[in-house]
Amino acid sequence: MKRPAWSMMGVAILSCIGLTSSRGMADGDEGQSVTVAFGRGLNTAQQHNIVNHVILPNDIRVDQNGVVHFLVAGFHEPVIFVPGVGLKDIQKIANDGTGTFIFDPKSPPPDGTFYFGINPAGGNPPTQATPANPIVAGSDTRSNAQNRVESVGFPANVGTGTPPSPIAKPGIYLVICNVREHFQQGMFGFVEVKAEDD
Repeated sequence: MKRPAWSMMGVAILSCIGLTSSRGMADGDEGQSVTVAFGRGLNTAQQHNIVNHVILPNDIRVDQNGVVHFLVAGFHEPVIFVPGVGLKDIQKIANDGTGTFIFDPKSPPPDGTFYFGINPAGGNPPTQATPANPIVAGSDTRSNAQNRVESVGFPANVGTGTPPSPIAKPGIYLVICNVREHFQQGMFGFVEVKAEDD
């Protein structure tokens, strides 16, 4: 074979080795950083559109000390409950109440809440409304109902902030959309937090 042919084969082999080694390294962190679609996308975000009222996947597994990145598509609000808060508990509250939200986003979170998401309608700090287009002068639609990421950590140790972040004990955490209609149409799932040594 001529030298250029050998050179091309060497480049191809090295490229393949690089791809397989980076793939192997990514697999080791699989339970540390998990991405979840919270709604299918703004292209399906019409009112009463059950197609957009989903969590994909709805059975989520993350390691203790890992992070779940909720890709929130439009007017949704993720709420996560500690192990022991059951689906039937929330269904009763949702069915007995009225209004857009199951739990008022402007009130303190209910007992048993691990994470209470950003109010998609805007609200008091720290979840004030985000302008839809801050680049355009005077553009302030006062809505968080656009695509955004809400990253939720499941730490094994208490944080040092004020108030300190909660410890995420291993177990099953219920996650719902706080928008009543969405939850009633099946927008809920479960996060399984696995112990670090599992």
